[in-house]
Amino acid sequence: MADYQPMTLEQRIGALQAENGKLIDSNNALTQTVVGKMGEINHALSDAQQDVNEAIARVESKTDQAILNFADSHSDINISYYDQIAHSKASLEITPDPEDESRSEWMLVPTTSSGYHIYPTVGALTKIHLAHGYSYAPGHSETPQYERDWSITYLQFVFANSSATSAQINEQLNASTLDLTRFGGWWNGSSTGTIPVLKLEHHHPYSRLFVRFVNHTFHAANTSNPPQNIVEFGGNATFAVDRVINYPRIKV
Repeated sequence: MADYQPMTLEQRIGALQAENGKLIDSNNALTQTVVGKMGEINHALSDAQQDVNEAIARVESKTDQAILNFADSHSDINISYYDQIAHSKASLEITPDPEDESRSEWMLVPTTSSGYHIYPTVGALTKIHLAHGYSYAPGHSETPQYERDWSITYLQFVFANSSATSAQINEQLNASTLDLTRFGGWWNGSSTGTIPVLKLEHHHPYSRLFVRFVNHTFHAANTSNPPQNIVEFGGNATFAVDRVINYPRIKV
C-alpha cells in the first residue's frame, strides 16, 4: 500500500489555486478561439452578403436591359396602313393560277390612301391585322350537302416588292421553307397573323401587300376529292386589311 501523505490546509489551497489557474487559462484560450471563429464567420457573412448584393445588382441591370430591349424591339416598327375596305373573290375578279386552278394568282391588295409602301426587313416578324376575314363552305347549304361543292376558300398574304409578279412570288416561295398562314373563318371578326416578307432581286425595294385565294377540301365534306377551281367553288371569301406591321428587331 502506497504511503499516503496528508496535505496541510495551505497545500490544499495552493493545489486548488493551481487547478483554478489552469481552468482560467483554458477558458481564456477557448474564449479567444470562439472570438476568432466568430470574427471569421462575420467576415465570411460580410463577403457573402457583398456577393449577394453584387449578384442582385447584376440581375437587376440585366433585367432592366432586357426590358429596354423588349420595348425597343416592339416600338421600332415599319407600318403599312390600309383602308379597311372589304374585298372578295368576286370584287377582285381573281384569276386561277396557271400551275394550280385551286388557287388564284397573287395580286396587290387595293388601296385608296397613302402609307402602304414600306421597306420591310426580311426575316423579321411581320404581322397582318385584318379588320375582317370571312370564309365559308357553300356546300353546307346544298341538298345533299357537299355533293357539288366540297371546297372552302381561305386567304393567304405575303409582303413583297410591289412590282413582283405572281409567278416570281411563287418561285421564291417554292425555293424557301416559309409556311403561309391560312386566314378566314366562318365568322366576321378581326384577326392577326404572321406573314412572310419576300425580297426579289432586280426590283424596286418598295414593298406592298399581296393576297391570293386558296381552296381546300372542307373537312366536314368527309371526302378525299381534291380542292376545286378557285373561281367556281369554295364560296366568296372576303377580307379587309387594317395594317401590316414589320418588327425589324425581332427575327424569326
